Amino acid sequence: MSALEESVQKAYVTAERSVILNVALDAEVAEQLPAVVVETVNDLLKGRYAAVIRRSPVFIDATGDATDMVDWINQRLATLDQDAATDFLVLATGIACLNAFVQVNWTGPMLDLTLAQLFTADKPAQTDLQKKMHATCLQTLSVDSAEVYHLTGELGFLAAARTLLLSEPLRKQTHTASFWAARAVFIQQQLLDDPTGTLQELLVSLAAETKQRLDLANDASSDDTVQAALRVRYELEKALVFSYFGQDKEAFEKMKDAQAASGFEWSLTGALGRRTKFQQFDVSQLVVLAESKKSDKKQDANAKSDDDDNDDPRPETLDLNDDTLLEKISFTQTDENDQNKERRVGNLSVIDQCLLLAFCLNVKNTNPDHGITTEEMKPYVARVLENCNNWMVHTMALLLRTRLEAHKSRTVERSALQLQALVDQVKVEDSGVEERLAYFYDLLLPSKWEMERELAGRFMSLGVVRSALEIFERLEMWEDVVSCYQMLEQPEKAKQVLQRLMEQDPNSPKLWCILGDVEKNPDHWRKAWEISNHRFARAMRSLGSYLYRQNDMQGCIECYQKALEINPLFEGSWYVLGCAAIQAEEWEIGARAFRRVVSLDNEQAEGWNNLASIYVQMDRKPDAFLALQQATKLKFDNWKMWQNLMIIAVDVGQFPDAIWAMQRVVELRWDKARERAVDIQVLQVIVENVIQNWEDPHQREGRRLSGQVQRLLEEVILSRITNSPDIWRICSKFYLWQQRYTDALEATVKGYRAVMHDPRIETEIGVFEDVATVALETVDMYETLGDKEQDGAPVCSDWRYQSRQIIKGLLGKVRDIFEDTEPYDRLKERLEDLKRS
Repeated sequence: MSALEESVQKAYVTAERSVILNVALDAEVAEQLPAVVVETVNDLLKGRYAAVIRRSPVFIDATGDATDMVDWINQRLATLDQDAATDFLVLATGIACLNAFVQVNWTGPMLDLTLAQLFTADKPAQTDLQKKMHATCLQTLSVDSAEVYHLTGELGFLAAARTLLLSEPLRKQTHTASFWAARAVFIQQQLLDDPTGTLQELLVSLAAETKQRLDLANDASSDDTVQAALRVRYELEKALVFSYFGQDKEAFEKMKDAQAASGFEWSLTGALGRRTKFQQFDVSQLVVLAESKKSDKKQDANAKSDDDDNDDPRPETLDLNDDTLLEKISFTQTDENDQNKERRVGNLSVIDQCLLLAFCLNVKNTNPDHGITTEEMKPYVARVLENCNNWMVHTMALLLRTRLEAHKSRTVERSALQLQALVDQVKVEDSGVEERLAYFYDLLLPSKWEMERELAGRFMSLGVVRSALEIFERLEMWEDVVSCYQMLEQPEKAKQVLQRLMEQDPNSPKLWCILGDVEKNPDHWRKAWEISNHRFARAMRSLGSYLYRQNDMQGCIECYQKALEINPLFEGSWYVLGCAAIQAEEWEIGARAFRRVVSLDNEQAEGWNNLASIYVQMDRKPDAFLALQQATKLKFDNWKMWQNLMIIAVDVGQFPDAIWAMQRVVELRWDKARERAVDIQVLQVIVENVIQNWEDPHQREGRRLSGQVQRLLEEVILSRITNSPDIWRICSKFYLWQQRYTDALEATVKGYRAVMHDPRIETEIGVFEDVATVALETVDMYETLGDKEQDGAPVCSDWRYQSRQIIKGLLGKVRDIFEDTEPYDRLKERLEDLKRS
C-alpha cells in the first residue's frame, strides 16, 4: 500500500470515528475524501438523515418489491461497487436509517421521510407499501417468540439499518460497522416484549468484534484523546446492555472501565445542609462530588463554562413549588463545603453526565426497592441537573427524578406533571435532531410509547384509572387495558375488549394468552401454543405456572422446558422449573435449572441454596458445600442457610466453615430459640474432630482447630446459653482433653444443676432415670478428678462430701415417689459406696 493510499484509508477511519463522537471533520482530512463523503458526514452530524438516505447508493433510483426490506437490501448490496467511498456511504446509510428510526420512536421531532416515499410518489401506493412493509418487519424483527410492539413507527428503517450494518463484507471493510450494528441490535431488543438469548449472544459477539476493530483491546492507558473517547462510549454502551439483561455486576465493571478511560472522578459523600424551609439545624446530606478531566472539558463541544449564559433550548423543567420542601438542598457555608463547591455544582462533560446516570441506574438494580435506595439515587440525579449540557441527558435526568419522586406525598404531583411534559416534548421542535441523538446511545432512555405507558402506570398508582385506560387504549396495550377494567371491577368489559379483538385476529397467540390469564382457563394457553406452531413461549410459561399451582409438577416441568428452549433468559421460569423438579424429585432437571438461575443472577441466594439441596440429594456434597458458601455470602442474616452450610461442612470435613456457620446460627437464633439454636450432634462432631485429631480433605490435623473450638464454646455459646446439660457435657469432654481438670469438673457439675431444674423429675420416671444417670456420671467425675493436682493443689479435696450431697439431694427429692424403682436403688447403692470409702 502506497503512502497516499494509507493516508486516504486513515482519513476514512477518521471520518467514521467523527460520526460516532459527533466531531466535525478536520479540513486536512476532508481534503483527502470525496466531496460526497464529506457532505454525508456533515449531514449525519447535523441530523439530516433524510438527505443521507435519499442520495445513498442503496436507495437512489429504488425500484422493485420492497415489501420484504431485508431481502430487498441484500439484493441491492449485491449490485453495488466495492470501493472505499461506496463502503462508507453504505455504512452512512445504515447509520442514517438507524438514527431516523430512533428519531421517529424515541427522541423526536417528527421525521419528514418514509421509506415508501423512496419507491413511489403515489400516495395510495405509499400507504399500501407501508402497510405491507410494516407487517413483514413485525415478523422479521421478532425473535425467540418475543414480538415487536405493533405500533412501532417506520420499522422498515430499523430492518434496513440492521441488514446493512450486520453485512459481513461491510463489517470487514469498515472500521465502525460492528459498533453501529450492536446499537441497531440493542434497539431491536428494546422493541421486544422480553429479553432474548439470541440477541444477547449476538450483542456479545458484536462487542468483541468492535473492541478488536476499534483497537481497544490493548488501549486502556492510551493518551490519544479520540481513542479514549471511543473507549468511553464502547464501555458505557456495553455496560447499558449488561444492565438491560440484568447482569448488574458486569455492568458495574464496565462503568468503572468507562470512568477510567474518561478520567472522570466522583464520590458519594455527606455535606451539611437543609432540605426544608423551616429547618432550624443542619443535617448531613448525601451529595455526589464529581469532576471531569480538565482536558476533556475543554475539548467537549457540548460543554459550557459556568459563566456561559445557558439560553439553549432544554426540556420543560417543572419547579416543585412546595410550601415546606426546598427546590434543592441548601448547603451550609462551611470551609469543607466551600472547598467542594466546584465538585458539587461545577460543570461536567456530557459523557461524564451520562456515566453518572448509568451509575445511578446501577444503584437501583443492585439494591432492594425501598426508601434508602431512593435516597442514595437522588444525589446522582441532582448532580447532573445542576448544569445539563445536552437536551437528551437533561431528559433522562428528569425522567429519573420523576421516578424517585413518585412515592412521596409532597413530590408526587410534580412527578406526574413532569412525566407528562416529557411525553409531550417528543413532538416539540425546541431542539435540534443532532443534539437529541448526540448521546442517545449512552443513555437507557425508554421509547415514547414506553414513557407513555409509564405515565399511565403513574396515573393508576394515583387512582386515576380512567386516564390510564385512555392511554392504554390509544397505545393498544390490551393487556394493560384488561388490568384497568379489572381494577374498575368491570371484568365483563375486559372480556368484551378481548372478544372484539379476537374477532379481528382470531389467530393471535398473545390474545389467547391474555384471555387465559383473565379466565384462568388452561385450554386458552394450549390454544395459543398450537396456533403459534409451538413457538409462543409465553403460552407455555403461563400454562406451567397454572399447573404448578395445581400441583401437577410433571406437567409444569414439561411446559417450562418447552418455553425455555425457545427463550432461555427468564430467570423466574428457571426458578419455578427448579422448584417443580425438586418436588417431583427430578434432580438432574432441578440442578440444571438452578445452575441457570445463578448464572443469570449470580446474587440469587435462594437459587444457590436450592442448588445445594439438590446436590445433597445427588450425593454431590462437595458441590453442595460450595453452593451454600455462595448462598450465605449473599444472605448473611439467613440462619437457615447457615444451618444448611454447617451440616454439609461437617459431612465433607470442612470444620472451620462448620465452626463459623454454627457461630452465625447461634448469633442469629439464640434470642428466640435459646438452647435450640445449638445443634448438639454437630457440636459433638466438631469437638470430636479436635479430640480424635481427624484429618480433613486436605490432610490437615483436627487439633489445629482447638483454639477456634474453644472460642465457639466459651465466647459464642456459653456466653449466651447456660442451661443446657448437653452443652456442658460436651464442654467437660473438651476441657478434659485439654487437661483443664478443674474446668472439666465445673462444667460437669453445671450440667447436672441444669437437669435438676426440670420439674418433671418428681412426676415422670423417664426424666428421673435420666437425671439419675447424669448424677452418677457427675459423681464418677468427682471421683476421677477430685484427687488430681492442678496448679499445685487438688482439683477438689472434698469430692466425697460433694458427691454424697448430690446423691442425697436427688434421693430426698423423689423418696416418696420413686423409692421402689431401679434408678433409686442405683443411687442408694452408690451413696453407700461413698460412705464406705
